[in-house]
Amino acid sequence: MRGLDLFVLPSLAEGISNTLLEAMSSGLPVVATDVGGNPELVDDGRTGRLVPPADPQALAAAIREYVMDPEMAKRQGAAARRLAEQHFGLDVMVKSYMDLYDRLLAGNRTPLVGEWQGRG
Repeated sequence: MRGLDLFVLPSLAEGISNTLLEAMSSGLPVVATDVGGNPELVDDGRTGRLVPPADPQALAAAIREYVMDPEMAKRQGAAARRLAEQHFGLDVMVKSYMDLYDRLLAGNRTPLVGEWQGRG
């Protein structure tokens, strides 16, 4: 992926995409459809763009923005890498699992979903 300038994921349905995380970890801005887990990964306008599914015109327009503004692509790619490292890096994921197990063992069943985005 290091040879790419942009990563595009035009899914009609998606979970949490490992491929999207890999692209972000590689420092690539992403254009992805606004489906499934993509909005949890892509901070629209900061780390990439979210477009409506099955909308080739919106997809093409988003891709064109990056082609026309390579500096924006670099900025957003760097932001994507930071986000991936800060919220989905191995250390963070291990800590999240340990926190979950600690909570469950302590009898606290409060969900952890969305905590990294300030929604928990």
